[in-house]
Amino acid sequence: MITFVNMNILFSIILQVALGAITQHPNLSAGSLCGYHPQDTVYTAAPAGYKPFYISLTARHGSRYLSHGDSVTFRVADTLAMLAGKGMLAADGLALMEDIQMLRAIHQGNYGALTELGAQEHHEICARMYRHYPEVFSNKSREEVVACSTPTMRVQKSMKAFTDELSGRAPGIEISKSVLGWEDYPVNRGLTGNYLDREARERAKAEEKNFTEAVSALRRGYGLETFAGRVFADPQTISSSRLKYIARACFKCLKTGCLTTPASMPAMDKYFTAGELYYLWLSGSMSWARYLNYPGYMDPFTRERGGGMIAQLIEDTDEALSPGSRTAATLRFSHDNYLMPLMAAVPFEGTVLDCPDTEIPEIFQDYNYIYPACNVQMIFYHRRCSKRILVKFLLNEKETLIHGLSPVSGCYYDWDRVKDFWKKRFDL
Repeated sequence: MITFVNMNILFSIILQVALGAITQHPNLSAGSLCGYHPQDTVYTAAPAGYKPFYISLTARHGSRYLSHGDSVTFRVADTLAMLAGKGMLAADGLALMEDIQMLRAIHQGNYGALTELGAQEHHEICARMYRHYPEVFSNKSREEVVACSTPTMRVQKSMKAFTDELSGRAPGIEISKSVLGWEDYPVNRGLTGNYLDREARERAKAEEKNFTEAVSALRRGYGLETFAGRVFADPQTISSSRLKYIARACFKCLKTGCLTTPASMPAMDKYFTAGELYYLWLSGSMSWARYLNYPGYMDPFTRERGGGMIAQLIEDTDEALSPGSRTAATLRFSHDNYLMPLMAAVPFEGTVLDCPDTEIPEIFQDYNYIYPACNVQMIFYHRRCSKRILVKFLLNEKETLIHGLSPVSGCYYDWDRVKDFWKKRFDL
């Protein structure tokens, strides 16, 4: 049981992480919908003599419009219009209503589709990959690239944006593209992992109650009072349940501005304080805990879904690295609820949690991992007259270490050791 004093200490820690970041960059509160923020950095030099020769990429589709199922969220515009008709909205409330109406109009006819920004994100990721590793795509003995996607149209268009960029920069490369249907399992295991059985799903659902309780505990001391005072002419006439509904729905609608043209869209802090954004952000970020290495959740998601993707990665990579292979890169395009289990299956630092539920936001924030176009890259290196293959991992284009496995040098790992580590971890 967490005492009041301990909660205050915990809040002060979290304020330095999540609330501090959201205060400085309010759009991060959109979490998994905050738009791709590149992690283009200066990379660590490889050990002497080692050169890159093969790349494996697994990426989420780029920024998208809300799905058809989320279209009901925009009904909050009708609620606000009804309140406006009764004279119950303040000036900011009327402005909020107009912003939600504008965002709904943008979505009409576009639900679930890739935005222009989403395509641009993949063009730019490819451009940076080519800039950092041009030798991978200029090797005359390796001029083939294999690309595949799930059947969802926004994923297919993300693949097209990436491969179009690559074709323009490396015209000598031959790119084969395929769309793997949901029914093509196990062919599409590298995109979606293993399917979960009913028992695993039920166990995950039961464990999720713990995280719901943790969100409630973390929200103590935070509320929506400032938002209510700005939006409503007389906040006292608005029930607590209606206030929460309007705030949460408007928060989700405002997120969509991060996925289209964020510079011209209303920012996340236009109507909410940083503390209110933190309050609203918490439940979305905590929901990703189900995909992490956490007691009770590792088996149903990390082990089955992520482990299945790892198994396919090993198989595809060994084939690409075999003598006579002409593959320069393998490109996979999928969805967030498959990328997060893969990140946890690797496992990257920050995805292994050993703490009370209420301390998760101190360690893991979704806006650092699982936003549109998020990606895992494996860059493979070899050296002349040596059979040893080295690999480094990029998480959203940033060099990242594997939890529980030591690199050979810097961020460079022995590929055989990585495989052995994974095979032992997932009984492959």
